[in-house]
Amino acid sequence: MYIRFITPVLFILITSLGNAQSLRAKVRSSADREEISYGTVEAYDKKGNMVKSVLTDADGAYDMKFSDTGTYTIKIKYAGYETTEEEIKITDDVTKDFTVDRDVSRKTRTLSKSSYSYRPRTNNIFYTNKVSDEKLEGLTAGEINDFAKWNMWEDLSKNELNVYQTAWQLNPTNRYVVQAINEDKGPLSGAVVKLIDGSGIVLWETITDNTGKAELWGCITEQQINIGSIHVLYQGETKNIRKPKSFKRGINTVKLGVSCDVNNNADIAFVVDATGSMADEINFIKRDLNKVVYKAKENFSDVNIRFASVFYRDYTDDYVTKHKDFTNVLSEALVYIDEQGAAGGGDSPEAVDDALELAVNKLSWNSQARAKIIFLVLDAPAHNEPKNIEKLQKLTKAAAKKGIKIIPVTGSGLNKSGEYLMRALALGTNGKYVFLTNHSGIGHKHIAPSTDEYEVELLLDRMSTIITNNLYYPNCEKEEDSSNYQQVDSVISYTDSSTQVDNQPKEIKWNFYPNPTRGIVNIEVSESIKFIYLTDLSGKILQKIPFEGIRRKQISLDNYPTGVYLLRYPVGKQWISGRLVLTR
Repeated sequence: MYIRFITPVLFILITSLGNAQSLRAKVRSSADREEISYGTVEAYDKKGNMVKSVLTDADGAYDMKFSDTGTYTIKIKYAGYETTEEEIKITDDVTKDFTVDRDVSRKTRTLSKSSYSYRPRTNNIFYTNKVSDEKLEGLTAGEINDFAKWNMWEDLSKNELNVYQTAWQLNPTNRYVVQAINEDKGPLSGAVVKLIDGSGIVLWETITDNTGKAELWGCITEQQINIGSIHVLYQGETKNIRKPKSFKRGINTVKLGVSCDVNNNADIAFVVDATGSMADEINFIKRDLNKVVYKAKENFSDVNIRFASVFYRDYTDDYVTKHKDFTNVLSEALVYIDEQGAAGGGDSPEAVDDALELAVNKLSWNSQARAKIIFLVLDAPAHNEPKNIEKLQKLTKAAAKKGIKIIPVTGSGLNKSGEYLMRALALGTNGKYVFLTNHSGIGHKHIAPSTDEYEVELLLDRMSTIITNNLYYPNCEKEEDSSNYQQVDSVISYTDSSTQVDNQPKEIKWNFYPNPTRGIVNIEVSESIKFIYLTDLSGKILQKIPFEGIRRKQISLDNYPTGVYLLRYPVGKQWISGRLVLTR
């Protein structure tokens, strides 16, 4: 099959700034004039509120856009240097170089260029992506979103993976989904949602994410059928859902009479297995983490992203866990990561539960952050003793209660038992399962996951997309202007080699309009197809739209919050995606 065109998913997630003013130039060291790569540049208004935060690029350049004129306090932060602070009046485009002085009072070392600059690997191993023919260099990865393939996960957990379910006693079941929106149909992030049984006991508690959705479980260890209600609390207003629908019957939508309130904070923690077999993965984090974060900061300069790191080994090694708490200065986090190495281990199970306990319960998570993510990077499962299993069960519920998504990134040493555990942790906390693949040729052999199909891309691209999807939030300060989305393409065209006419692959087109839409969407297809899926940006299925025997269908998005959605259609082992914008 040859895919001629795929609509970009994340090309335009936020509204354009039009004729916004900008502050741009470079940041250098005052001592040697060397460019400060991936330094933090922040802008504060007169009230002391941070309004913008960007990173300098690999050459020390920065570009900060402002929607309003005025005087701003600009702060430059970098590990091992004193904070530089200056007031800048923004009335038009301003070019301003900054210099930073070394902080001689600190013992913290600074990063050398070799520590964080991207350098091509000497083995020059490439993987060719079958969809775009793009050559990929570096660690390659795939992703499984079991929420998007829920029926398959249920089948796997009852059959192929059932023995591991029994071993770990961790099986999120009785799934309920809540969508919280305000009066303007905007998603409500940070709403507390509780699933309560008939006797008033809270079975599950969590927080709605940046899409306004919450995943709840009647149980994680055994069947629980006595579901009484769901309570949703936001800004002092409470809504109760009596006799809520399970996921098989649909999504429970709750509208609260509150105003749009966007929290521009996000916390990301990296929990990393630092045993000897993890050298490739740790080197990736040292080399490419700055690129992952830089991509996210380019799109979300108004979001204050903080970073934390937890490293762990095992009980017989020189340490079990060590960590650095959250900081919004990326270089501070990178210095700490760069100081770590891979050693010890060797007996397969590692102290995963100890590391997660530190990350979930002891890091200073911002309770109001719109995104809270743990990237759990490892290549060995946890210890499987009863005390470890019980701790993992409690940690799953504790992470969900705080709204922390656990996203495992698994390496070459993980077995099927470990795969099941990681996928269960991801499900229990509304996360995804990411795994390294053999396509890069780097490191030892990686096991194939239990699934039907997956796409392969660079690990740094996959992690960047995950962060972007979790940070995105529609503009709630004003009504969206459709001109901001003029690049949204609503015509999908592709060729399907499995369906041929006169020995030629059939060209298939489908289009949807209006786009942007305020609720009603018309979908037209040139050939007979069975169905199209409506999903959110994370790939979670919201609707399955049947097309058997018809070429045109009208659907309503009235019950969904404003934002970006995908219309997706499977062709062989590929997905054809179109981006749909829902405005107020």
